[in-house]
Amino acid sequence: MFLPKTKPPPQKQSGNSSISGIKWEKPEMWVASNGSSMRLASFEVPYMGGTGDLSVIQLAGTGGGLKPNINRWRRQLNLEPQSLHEIEKDVIEKKGKLGKYKMIRIVNFQNNSAFLVAIIPVENQTLFVKLSADPSGIQEAESDFIFFCSSIHFVH
Repeated sequence: MFLPKTKPPPQKQSGNSSISGIKWEKPEMWVASNGSSMRLASFEVPYMGGTGDLSVIQLAGTGGGLKPNINRWRRQLNLEPQSLHEIEKDVIEKKGKLGKYKMIRIVNFQNNSAFLVAIIPVENQTLFVKLSADPSGIQEAESDFIFFCSSIHFVH
């Protein structure tokens, strides 16, 4: 169970990806890191029990759709696939500078691993923001994750 935590708003720091014209405000404690060539951005996300890995990728269209992506991530955590109905029950609707987006927590307590994912539709593409950490790290970083995802915007 994830309980809301009260904490001061994160210190912010602007960042951008000149390739895609995307900008964001990141929590001060996050550290830019090297990721794969698919990533627009990568960050190490420190928390009390370790460091999480955050990635931002951009795919054409819906990037494959909600159900296939969620079930791929569930398989990566050794969890069984879910129906679209089950997935939609766990989706949390958020609103950021790019409009509405979906956020979902995928947690496997048995192997102490978790993802916090945001799916942000933008015109004819989709941004995927994924934080990989243990369940306590996901809970601790959630407000910073929402702050980051909500701050993403295009530079015109």
